[in-house]
Amino acid sequence: MKRSVQLSKNSSIGVSLFMLLFLLLYPSTWAQKITNPDPKVDKEFPLMAWDYVDDEKTLQEMKECGVNLVAFAPASLLDVAEKYNIKCILYDSGVLHAFDAPFNATTANSKLEELIRKYNDHPALYGYHLKDEPGVADFPELGKSVELVKRLAPGKWPYISLFPNFPFGDRYQVDYLEKFVDICQPTALSYNNYIPDHNSLDGAKSLFWDNLAEVRETALAADLPFWNIVLTSPHLVYEEFTDAELRLKMFGSLAYGAKGLSFYKFISAALPIYNAPDLGNFRMGPLDQFGERTRTFDALRNINRQIANMGLTLLALHSKAVYHIGDVPQGHHAVSEQSFVQEIPGGGRYIVGDFVDDHGAIFVMIVNKSITTSASCNPVFRVNATQVKIVSPWSGSLEEYPAGYFMLAPGQGVLLKLE
Repeated sequence: MKRSVQLSKNSSIGVSLFMLLFLLLYPSTWAQKITNPDPKVDKEFPLMAWDYVDDEKTLQEMKECGVNLVAFAPASLLDVAEKYNIKCILYDSGVLHAFDAPFNATTANSKLEELIRKYNDHPALYGYHLKDEPGVADFPELGKSVELVKRLAPGKWPYISLFPNFPFGDRYQVDYLEKFVDICQPTALSYNNYIPDHNSLDGAKSLFWDNLAEVRETALAADLPFWNIVLTSPHLVYEEFTDAELRLKMFGSLAYGAKGLSFYKFISAALPIYNAPDLGNFRMGPLDQFGERTRTFDALRNINRQIANMGLTLLALHSKAVYHIGDVPQGHHAVSEQSFVQEIPGGGRYIVGDFVDDHGAIFVMIVNKSITTSASCNPVFRVNATQVKIVSPWSGSLEEYPAGYFMLAPGQGVLLKLE
């Protein structure tokens, strides 16, 4: 038989006064803790097409490629997205009509209030698109809209994607990320970096790994998750990539603790919204300009399936350290006395991420940093490990690690649990 707990009138008033006092004293903390994206709330690892879609055929292609979230979606697509179990970040030009326009919270909030009233309870809705690559001058106005979404739509992401760390607008400022966190009070960090120096041979400086490191550090300091947007459709001066390079960027992001991955772009064509320019040389996206699949579709689908199988484990982990073995990029960490892995014999080049879960269990993600050569993966652990298991990317189950002969393909990562 169900038992209900009856509170006296005075007790109820006391609880209400306590909650009111809590909200007054800790308003941003309360709002932030109940607002997505939250790795403890997500039921699957977020894999987002950073693209616009408004038709069912493209949405179906995204679903088959392993995408479970779309960065730009009109309200008219929500019902179809629900059919395919894909979440959407709602885009409306009334919030911001052009990617390079200054952000105006008065205009944006008027439209956001309308969108929240109409669509906030839709099962496919994940968040509201505010702005791409804002400068520091936009932060105060963006902060007002972030606050509005937190207040009126708790559980939805007020989505903003940030500049990379190479010379590009306000990203010259060394405290760009810190100012974003302090002024905007976001619920997560999302950024892109498409520069092709991720191979970082012979200890060279790498802006790609530098960016991951600084976003990770900022996110940890602010107790926020972070997402990386990786290049899946070369454009401008960005180079074409191999399957191994795509693996390296995606698994490398996971080793640094990313809690979501996005893909720019899914379609090899300009965004038909946001006043986005046609750059002319989009190519290699999972879908080409005719809506046909490319070889990138197959490569991305394979990696997405692996990450989806490891997804719930990845979401539950807390990043403790990241270090490079065999070849350490300028300014990055090598193995230390605190590292879970002491060495990986065989002369390969690796990235290692150390993690723990809420119960104190130890995990390591090891990524082969070579984009041309397979590498042995038989680590010597500094911590006591009587048993090593692999979170299988093929089944998602925890299996005995086949030590001795196990190899990592170029760019491939593996997630191990130490018991």
